[in-house]
Amino acid sequence: MIETTTKPNALRSAPAAKQSAGLPPTTEKPLPSNGKATNGKSTNGKFFPNGRTVSSPKADFPLRSPLATGTNRNPEFSSNSLPSFSAGADRKEPLTVDSAPAPILIVDDEPFVADLIYHWVNSVWDYPAIIAHDGESAIIAMREQHPRMVLLDIQMPDMNGIDVLRAMRSADEFLPIVMVSAQESITVAVEALKAGAYDYLTKPIDTERLQVIIRNALTTYSFHEQMRALRAELNNRYDFSNIISADPHMHTVFKLMRKAAESDITVCILGESGTGKELVARGLHVNGPRRDKPFQVINCAAIPHELLESELFGHERGSFTGAIGRKIGKFEAANGGTLFLDEIGDMDLTLQAKLLRAIQEREFERVGGTESVRVDVRIVCATNSDLHEAILAKRFREDLYYRISAFPIMLPPLRSRRGDILLLAEAFLKRFSTRQGKQVTTISKPAMDAMLAYSWPGNIREIESMVERAVLLSENDTVMLHDLPLPIRQFYEAQDEGEARESMKDFFDPLKNKIVLPIEEIKRYAVYHALHACNGNISEASLKLDISRSTMYRFLEMYNIHTQNGVAVLNEAGVPQPSIEVEA
Repeated sequence: MIETTTKPNALRSAPAAKQSAGLPPTTEKPLPSNGKATNGKSTNGKFFPNGRTVSSPKADFPLRSPLATGTNRNPEFSSNSLPSFSAGADRKEPLTVDSAPAPILIVDDEPFVADLIYHWVNSVWDYPAIIAHDGESAIIAMREQHPRMVLLDIQMPDMNGIDVLRAMRSADEFLPIVMVSAQESITVAVEALKAGAYDYLTKPIDTERLQVIIRNALTTYSFHEQMRALRAELNNRYDFSNIISADPHMHTVFKLMRKAAESDITVCILGESGTGKELVARGLHVNGPRRDKPFQVINCAAIPHELLESELFGHERGSFTGAIGRKIGKFEAANGGTLFLDEIGDMDLTLQAKLLRAIQEREFERVGGTESVRVDVRIVCATNSDLHEAILAKRFREDLYYRISAFPIMLPPLRSRRGDILLLAEAFLKRFSTRQGKQVTTISKPAMDAMLAYSWPGNIREIESMVERAVLLSENDTVMLHDLPLPIRQFYEAQDEGEARESMKDFFDPLKNKIVLPIEEIKRYAVYHALHACNGNISEASLKLDISRSTMYRFLEMYNIHTQNGVAVLNEAGVPQPSIEVEA
């Protein structure tokens, strides 16, 4: 309890303190609960503040930190002449939550009580604090100073504390507000807690309990602030403006996405695996009115159909072997938000009927339960299957298809929007270079050509993993052709070989070319070209020419090409060097 060892005349009522300070008197109103006032007195060494609401005239500075500035309305209560207290008098270490904490807002219409609480909060426990003496000033302080906790008196002259509580909670639902009252009324306490109060304290205030409440409230608020920051970062990540594309097909998709995000219409996202269907689904959520509500994802193809019903709708205790307790399903977890049903085309036919009713009626029963559960959920689906074909094959319900395809969005594959390949590669290059702590900033021209030539069957997911691998393998600041995966290089080289064969056919076409070369000259050009393409590797050149190694060595000797340690020596232009002797 807050106790005092000062003289009795030091604990004067607020009007007496104001009169001694030369301040205008206050207007006193009796408590509505019992119509009595304690008139501020000391009983057995415990301070009981005035049991009445005091309406003080508005000051020029309704917010103040009296002990920090040395100015007080009560001349008996200053930073130089603080009363001593027996409870928790030893100074504690500051319990800060972050490096630059916001203040604690103390709201009480009686200056002495506010100053007393401020002494413990600021001077003893070392929390930054500010004071407001009426409800209007408290709401202004909450909006301008952004406190991380509020100690709010219930009985105030201009606004009831419960009304102030509701106004603050409507502005910040996570702000911990502790109600303080001289009334030990269960009804008032219950009303405050129902209105969203974090806790309830009665006067005289137990300082040890107050300290614990402040510590726990600040820890809780810090957690909510971190969650708010993470949610904001996540929302920014999936903002439509962060989706990379310069293709006209995707611009049409963006228009559909913006239209769909503005409403709660059920959306079905169609496209091959890896085209970014989940990215679009999250974009619809974070850019829509449900952005601050849950976003739940379930992959219908990854969960056995025996367990999928329980994952979607939950189950009751004892509904099947191993059901040791009630489980909340994805529908309930997503209540108020969005449920993303990925690969819905692979859902078992028997479960589709229950899903249809849940989507249509917004209610369902848990597995093994009899009670209907109502939810408010937006449904977004995705599949890489052809649902029309699945309907004809009796693998998908036609009525469910019409329910989920109210607003279809088709995502084109990456091979049909090649203008996005390099844009995506550069974006992933920047991301993975930062993540891996490397300075890989560019992609070589041959590597770019290989990327543009590749068909990308895995779409965006494949190019993302490719760039991550290339950054890891890169030896300098540039991604080279040999840093790319083998399938991409082989596809690129095979395409070059095809173009070379077409050119060769044109050269030997008598209708297009009348020049006839001697057969030995054609052989020599073929050997030179193979050695150049294989960087002088004789064995590889032999395989490319489909001849034996011994035959290749006879050509090397015939064309006077120098070798060293089994490798043909090339000049700076990549042409085999002539030699008088050929090594064995």
